[in-house]
Amino acid sequence: MSAELMRLRCRGHRDIRATHTKTLEFTTSSDITGRATCVIGVGATVEGPAPARLAGPLRITLSVGDHNFTVRALANSAWRPGSGAVVRLSSERLPNTLATDADRASADLPRELLHALTDPDAEITIVVTRDTEAADGRLVLYRAGDERDDRLAAEIAAADTVIAEEAGAGQVITALGADADPWDSVLPSVAAGGRVLAVSTEDTRSAPVGKLLAAADRPPVEVIGLPAELAVAALSPHPVPVLLAPHERRRQIGKLLGAHRLSRVVFRAPAAELPKILDEAGRTLGVRTAAVTAATGAAAERPWWGPVAEAAARVTGGGDVLCCVDPAEEVPEGAEDSDVDLSALVGALAAQSVSSKTLALALATLPTWSRKRAYDFVLEAAKARQPAGHTGPGRPDSRPTKG
Repeated sequence: MSAELMRLRCRGHRDIRATHTKTLEFTTSSDITGRATCVIGVGATVEGPAPARLAGPLRITLSVGDHNFTVRALANSAWRPGSGAVVRLSSERLPNTLATDADRASADLPRELLHALTDPDAEITIVVTRDTEAADGRLVLYRAGDERDDRLAAEIAAADTVIAEEAGAGQVITALGADADPWDSVLPSVAAGGRVLAVSTEDTRSAPVGKLLAAADRPPVEVIGLPAELAVAALSPHPVPVLLAPHERRRQIGKLLGAHRLSRVVFRAPAAELPKILDEAGRTLGVRTAAVTAATGAAAERPWWGPVAEAAARVTGGGDVLCCVDPAEEVPEGAEDSDVDLSALVGALAAQSVSSKTLALALATLPTWSRKRAYDFVLEAAKARQPAGHTGPGRPDSRPTKG
């Protein structure tokens, strides 16, 4: 049996109706009216120690007397214990959302159990455990800060595989795998429906994550810790620069896409206008894939990516949405790099006594360039400039030892 993660206590209420077909709720309020059709318990409180956050697949079991009711759902790690707890069939994350993607709602309660909940003296117990049988099949891209946070801790605990994408992320995670290629762990985990967490502190993408995003059967992706404009761009498998144009006027978006065919272009548009924009991008520019998400709120953590012809249909409701259009042309190898001859540029600056460290740090600011790639590039450039027979160490900022 799975270990208990959290326990709530509620009471029954004479106005519990449990007729809502999309949600269920344990409210902290002590009183409700018959209009609260999703509520199945009032006066909710956490019993005993509670986790700071919850993440991953859950089993939520309600018990009153001899009656039980279990819901399987996906935790929202942005939710904090102590507030009202809503479980949704949809994937929409609001501040009071304990879990989403549920398999049952309040209307699914057995009638005998519903009758028991209408007794104000009924004591209701809700036990939350990890659903170890669920095949989540999910990639979570987490942009972390310099210090560990409780939401990251919850995501680590829920993950089947954790990837630290660069050294900074390794400082955030206290327990990592050994020196083996992370892809050796990621591939079997994804194939088995595992939950993969990729933690980064920089604008870099590791090889395993890049492979996973480019896979034909890629899993659903969540993006935590990035602004919505960057979260919607994070799903693209193309390692090319991102152009942010969230305030561009509607009539200028087509021109913008045409002028930047080898970039990921992010724009904001009314949901009602998105179908026309994407249809034009597909017909006139040859755009094949795009990502869409809500413009604000926690819903931006669950963007959708796929064929451009399907993207507009993934938008629900009104208001504005954010869209990231992938390159309109086939991206040749190395297209993410500048057209400038970087080897010649690095050589010229080194000849002017610019240090190797400064050169590497400058290259690392370019889109898709990690610090390791930049230092390796500067090292190779330094080796190419060395005269035949040179035996110096050749590392950035290294100096020959004086005899």
